[in-house]
Amino acid sequence: MPSLQDRFPIHPSDKKGRFRRAWRESHGNALMGFAVAIFVVGMIVIWTTPPPLEEPQIDLNNPLENPVVPELPAETLVIRVATSQIESAGPIRVAVYDSKDAFGNPDKAIIKNSFLPIQGFAVWDIKLEILPEKFAIAAYHDLDNNGQLNRALFNAPVEPYGFSNNARSLIGPPTYEQTIMQRPNDSMAIEIRVY
Repeated sequence: MPSLQDRFPIHPSDKKGRFRRAWRESHGNALMGFAVAIFVVGMIVIWTTPPPLEEPQIDLNNPLENPVVPELPAETLVIRVATSQIESAGPIRVAVYDSKDAFGNPDKAIIKNSFLPIQGFAVWDIKLEILPEKFAIAAYHDLDNNGQLNRALFNAPVEPYGFSNNARSLIGPPTYEQTIMQRPNDSMAIEIRVY
């Protein structure tokens, strides 16, 4: 008994036509475009994310290497912002937010200030009494001193930025909830890395 293929031979041009038809019916071009877009966005995220700053290794058994830790001012939150752009003379701008609606909008910050970094650091002392019970901090290094965080393709920041809790998000800024801090009862120092 002849097989189905023997009774209905498939011409090579019919195979090619079926493949094209199947590709068109399954939206092959759209799926391929989507896959390329995901790949490009992934490469941009990988390319724009800098390596983490290296922590200095301190031998606690050697008193000569142990730095003297200064005493903190009374009832103060000390915010230390570290930047990798040591050669830049632009200021580091820091803002404190008390709500999700205000977060990320410097005009709605409850407190904001800017500081010229010295050897890659800027320090800001804030009295605890003026801080709300819950708050978030955002900082960026304004490399060109134009008063705003410069952005590029896909609205991605091109100047170093960071948040309280050193919160990061894979795509876009972290949420207000990721950056929230509780007002401390006693003096406290925190560090925010902008990169």
